[in-house]
Amino acid sequence: MSLCLPTYVVIDASSSMKPHEAVLNATLSRLHYNLATNPRVSEFARVSVVAFSTDVHVVIPMSDMEQVPSMPEVICGGRTDYGKTFDRLRECIEQDVSSLRAQHYSVLRPTVFFLTDGGPTDAGWRQSFRELVDRSRPRYPHVIAYGFGAAERGVLQEVATKALFIADGTDTESALSGAISGLLNTLIASSQTGQMQIATDVKGFEYVQVAQEYVD
Repeated sequence: MSLCLPTYVVIDASSSMKPHEAVLNATLSRLHYNLATNPRVSEFARVSVVAFSTDVHVVIPMSDMEQVPSMPEVICGGRTDYGKTFDRLRECIEQDVSSLRAQHYSVLRPTVFFLTDGGPTDAGWRQSFRELVDRSRPRYPHVIAYGFGAAERGVLQEVATKALFIADGTDTESALSGAISGLLNTLIASSQTGQMQIATDVKGFEYVQVAQEYVD
């Protein structure tokens, strides 16, 4: 059976990202182009793009990016609701892993790339997060977080279970580009080895190791 890494690119599309909306969409288009034109990566990493604010939108459901003609436009606005996002991710992972296994893939642990420029605006998000990464669930994901702008380092240290990247003061637009490049490099390296290989050298970001108990 072919190996498959279910990959979720989860993008903050709240009102604080509105001034950067055009750059965000251009960056996502670059992500799509790079994945769609690298057959080895697009076959290994099946990708879903999720935008979150007050509501959660699955911009692209779990797909072979070679089969996706273009990246839909993301519209920014609203609050930064972490809880709804983690709830929706849990639902998507259950459905997507079942679907991939039905297609006879050998499915690796799902990986969530979580990109945000702010802190959560909902108070109860931690319970949703605990349910997402609950190790009693066989499909709990790894979470790699990229924080920039007004992202709260302490919060992201709770969210990141595999690796954390904090922007070193670069502007939001440069940080977006750097985060997507880091994400792509991780997927490229992982596709070459058939297992998670995190690209820790990300331009404009400090790499922060996460609590050892989460790493496997």
